[in-house]
Amino acid sequence: MEINRYRYGGTLEKKIRKYLKKFGITRAICTDSFFYIPEGKTVCFTVLHYTTDADLIEFINNKYEVDIEPWYFIFSLLHEVGHHMTVDQLTEKDMNFEIAARKAILPLFGDDTKSRNSLYFELPAEDLANRWAIEYIENHTQECWEFQCKCYKIMNHIYKKKCFTY
Repeated sequence: MEINRYRYGGTLEKKIRKYLKKFGITRAICTDSFFYIPEGKTVCFTVLHYTTDADLIEFINNKYEVDIEPWYFIFSLLHEVGHHMTVDQLTEKDMNFEIAARKAILPLFGDDTKSRNSLYFELPAEDLANRWAIEYIENHTQECWEFQCKCYKIMNHIYKKKCFTY
C-alpha cells in the first residue's frame, strides 16, 4: 500500500518542506518510509503505519529512556533531519563501520526486527540522529507538538479519503 502523493500528499509535503527549511533541508517527499538523501538534502517521510512500529517505539523508549510514542511522527521526521544536522560528527572509522554493517550484518536478521533494531540503532549515524531528534523535541516541545498536530490533521484527511494505491 502506498499513498497517492499526487492527490493529497502534496499538501503535507509543502507543510513539511516549509517546516524543515530552517534545518537546511530543501525537499520533503511523501513516500512509503522515512529516510534521508544527503545529496539533495531531502527528507522522505510516510503517513503509513507498519507492524514494526511498535517494536521500534519500544526499542527507542528503552534505549533512550523516553516515551516517544506520542511523538512518533515528529520523532521519525526529526530523526532524518538529525542525519543532516550531525553528519559532521561522524568519523571516517564510524562511516566505514556503518557501510560494513549495513552490507554484511544487517541482512542476516531478516524479519527479526527486534534484533535488527538493536544493532541498527547502535550504528553511529543512527544513534546520533536519534539523540538529535530527542533533544530537539525536548527543547522545542510546544513547537513540535503543534507541528505534529497540523500534520496529523492532514494525515487524517488522507486516511478518510483513502488516498492509497495498491
